[in-house]
This record gives sequence, C-alpha cells and structure tokens, in this order.
Amino acid sequence: MSTTLSALTLATLAAGTALIICRLTGSRLRRRLLARLWHAVHVDALTGLPNRAGALDELGRRYADHRPLSLGFADLDQFKAINDTHGHEVGDRALQHIALVLRTHLPDTFAARIHGDEFVFAWHALLTDALAHAWHVRHLVSAHPLRLPDGELIELRMSIGVAERSLTGDLRLLMHHADLAMHDAKASDSGCAPYNPQHHVSAVTPRPGLRARERRHAPTPLGSQASNHTTPNTG
Repeated sequence: MSTTLSALTLATLAAGTALIICRLTGSRLRRRLLARLWHAVHVDALTGLPNRAGALDELGRRYADHRPLSLGFADLDQFKAINDTHGHEVGDRALQHIALVLRTHLPDTFAARIHGDEFVFAWHALLTDALAHAWHVRHLVSAHPLRLPDGELIELRMSIGVAERSLTGDLRLLMHHADLAMHDAKASDSGCAPYNPQHHVSAVTPRPGLRARERRHAPTPLGSQASNHTTPNTG
C-alpha cells in the first residue's frame, strides 16, 4: 500500500471516529440538557421536592393505576407568623427542613410542595389508612422542630385534609376535595380531617371561604384603596 493511500485511509478512519465521537457527545449533551430542563420544570428549587407540575405528572400516573388512591393536602399552621417574626429566610429554611424530614423518615411517601407552604401527599390506601398516614406525617413534622443558629427551636405543625379517589373520577377535583378537607382539619383537634361529602362539591369551584392571604391578593373592587403585596415563599 502506497504512503498516500495509507495516509488517506488513516484520515478517513480518523474522520469517521471523530464523527462518531461528536454524535455520542451531542447525544449525551442533549440528554443532559433535557434532564436539566425536566428538573427545572418538575422540581421545586427551594426544597428539592416535586413542584405542582411534577405532582400533577406523578399523580396522573398514580391515578391511572387501579389500586386505591388517597391524597393529602396540607399547609403549615401559623406560617405567616414565622415569616413575620423571623423573616422570610427562616420561613424558607422551615420549608427546606420539612422536606428533609419527609425524605429522611418517609422515603416511600410521595410528597410535593405545590405552592408557598402547601404540600400534597399521595398514598395507595383507602381513606381510613390514608388518615393514619396523614396523622403520622403531622406527628413527624411536629416532632422535628427547626433549630435556628442561636439554638432557638421553632415548632412546625401541619393541617392535613385527606380525600379518596372513589369519591371522584377527576384528579383536579380530588385535589380540591383534599384542599377542602384541610380547612376542616384546621378546626380539628387531631389536625387531620377527611373530605366531607356534605360540602356538595361536584365541580372545581372556589373554596367556601378565602384564606387570609388569598383575601389580601384577591382583586379589589373599583374604588377600593386596598393594595396588594407579594406573597412570601411562593413555589
């Protein structure tokens, strides 16, 4: 084989190898970029838990399963007081602390932070067992207060409403049922409550009463002098 032919063969092989490497590198780069994009869309940046989009994605898969399914809708009691007293940075740390407690002690329980201090849980269980799971979540959160750098302990408490899939064929309505139950949980000694069918909710409608923070941010009637403010710790 002539020197020219050998050089041409080597150049062809080198070009082919470079093309393969480029294709592999490009494919890996695309996968990494897609993974980062998926993470940005589905994961809450503050806590590392699934966000609303991630929750709807996962709950949609679970909803299609034929096993029993119950959802828990929770928010923190007196979270505004934590923000007002200690600042929003401590409020953020409280949310991160709760996420750590959930991951450490309940790794098999699906939990998502969907907005502000609001969390959603999912259990493949009927209502009675799901209520027991919800009470356990509440107990764990209360049993692990947030410790500040100066040693002060901030007790964290959740109110959790639970709804079972058998009452509705729509995921968003099921979440709404659990949200309504959470309002009942606020008035319950146990801090947990099941959805009450006497609410007569047959479609996704506004809650019976707006929470204080929602009243602050609701559109004001013409002529009103009320002003809106940015909600802290929103997700």
